[in-house]
Amino acid sequence: MPHRFVILAASLLLISASKPPETVPVPQQKPAQEQSEGTKPVETPAEAETPKPQPKPEDKEAPSPATEPESKAEDKKTEPEEKPEAVIPVEQENPEELQACLAELKTLGAEFKTLDAIKGEENGCGIASPIELSSIGQGIKLDPPGPMRCETALALSRWAKDMLVPAAKLSMPERKITAIANASTYVCRNRNSAENGKISEHAKGNAVDVSSIAFDKGEPLIMKPRGEDGTVEGAFQRTITTAACLFFKTVLSPGSDATHQDHLHLDVLERKGDYLYCR
Repeated sequence: MPHRFVILAASLLLISASKPPETVPVPQQKPAQEQSEGTKPVETPAEAETPKPQPKPEDKEAPSPATEPESKAEDKKTEPEEKPEAVIPVEQENPEELQACLAELKTLGAEFKTLDAIKGEENGCGIASPIELSSIGQGIKLDPPGPMRCETALALSRWAKDMLVPAAKLSMPERKITAIANASTYVCRNRNSAENGKISEHAKGNAVDVSSIAFDKGEPLIMKPRGEDGTVEGAFQRTITTAACLFFKTVLSPGSDATHQDHLHLDVLERKGDYLYCR
């Protein structure tokens, strides 16, 4: 046993006399996920100096100040500007011609009263110096009375004096004309009451529509297509409608087209070369 104590003592002397190693290996730091819960990971100097990238918010990207959202940009878009409709002035009467027209109407026995200017509610409508005609002379009433230009009333009165009365005396001597039925005088509308197209002569006070002719005896003469009517009434209607083109610029007899089946249209529209339109 004594020799074992000798060997142990010698070993201790050798260990204490030997130098410690110059470098001691440093144990590697465990990854963050391997740290125990609640233990803060140790940062190295490099990690401490370099800021960690911050996660971007998930909010929607705000529009660039220079570029507006499409919805706002579309709201600012405007339709191309339409050119304003050309204003059609109401035809003004020549004062001297108007006075001469009114004087001749009185001479022919027409009954009328002057009205204030009619300003149409739409472009092109209206009468600058209208009159309301109640009788076209020769004892013939306009039923009901209607507003129109003096020129239109004068053409009616001349037609009555030179055509209606003589033709009635020749064809129906036992009957006398007492009235013509006024289907339309002034009204603001397009031709044939269409939604689009040219404005009607009625809208200018240049036209009158006759739907029938009344007599002191018997039934009135109803305006209708009579091209094949072999009666005295048929001959009378064809005669007065054909002759009307000697007094008016436009004459559309009953049956002349689809929109003129039940009345006689008469107007004083001026055309180039004094052209007449008679059907």
